[in-house]
Amino acid sequence: MLAQTAPATKPSYLRLGVGTAYDMSGYYRCTRLSLEYAPTLSRHFGAAGRVVGVFGKPDNKLERQLPNQDYKAGFVEAEGIYYPFGTDKRVLFGIGAGGFAGYYQKDSYSYLQATSGQVNAYELYSYRGPYAGGLLSLNLDAAVGARQLYRVGAKATVQNGINGGRTSTYNLTLARRL
Repeated sequence: MLAQTAPATKPSYLRLGVGTAYDMSGYYRCTRLSLEYAPTLSRHFGAAGRVVGVFGKPDNKLERQLPNQDYKAGFVEAEGIYYPFGTDKRVLFGIGAGGFAGYYQKDSYSYLQATSGQVNAYELYSYRGPYAGGLLSLNLDAAVGARQLYRVGAKATVQNGINGGRTSTYNLTLARRL
């Protein structure tokens, strides 16, 4: 009788991402946190679904003089990832495409008057609402250790919102194989 070998399991990963993003208008850099579930679908394809939080304040000296200037967003992202060199490598390179949807709030101003770097007059305004669109990403990560339970990596994403916002994000990632 021939011994049967068990089929190779397709690994899934739980991934934490920490990085930077811009507010939806692209005016100032924010902190971006994400928690992702990423199953491997086949030898060359994977998927990823993540929950993302973005928050930040302007770094412009003039805007920091105004009260209540900040940006907050929360959304979900989903993407398919193509691994041209395969998913069974110690170092993985992937190209992803997908979409995102969520909600944002940007407390800003609609009018600002300044003289010699000092704000003289302003009118505060809040922008808020749904935010959705498409995304493209580049992914690179490497297995750590002999058992390859952990992976460290980097991810760069370009997001195009349906309401005109275009942002880029950059993340360092730490993943645990499930």
